[in-house]
Amino acid sequence: MKSNFKITSFLLVLFINFLVGVLFWTIFIKAGMRIFEYEFWTYKPLILLLIILLEIFAVSLILQLKSITIEKDKVIFKNLIFPFLKKERLFSYYDFSKTVDEQSKSGSYESLWLFKNGKLENQISSFYYANYTKLKIELKVQHKGKLKINSFKKIYYKLGGKL
Repeated sequence: MKSNFKITSFLLVLFINFLVGVLFWTIFIKAGMRIFEYEFWTYKPLILLLIILLEIFAVSLILQLKSITIEKDKVIFKNLIFPFLKKERLFSYYDFSKTVDEQSKSGSYESLWLFKNGKLENQISSFYYANYTKLKIELKVQHKGKLKINSFKKIYYKLGGKL
């Protein structure tokens, strides 16, 4: 079974990346600033920090887009932009899974989190995938119910914290 992306989520990620590129071009290139010279970066560290944060945000959104293929005994996560970055995991690799409710301005979404040794390894969100329910059913990993946590705990787990 192969995942199907929601077109709106895919376009949203592309649009955000496009806006970051346009913002960068408008502020620096069109304004005639010489951003590739040493003096520019030594006198404007705040701008450097802003650029780095915007680029990290944009790239992290792109890297979250993964094609998921579920086979008889394993799941394959393949990056859309860099298809050579893929992870193949047997179902037995994961200890358990939990569902988590995620909030956004446009509504709430369910996400399936896959854990190994108490740490979040992978996640599958209904925000990105049209066939999320089928993916969740086909994934043969022990399910341990719903995880009710606040936004700060979600960030903690996504950054590698233990459950």
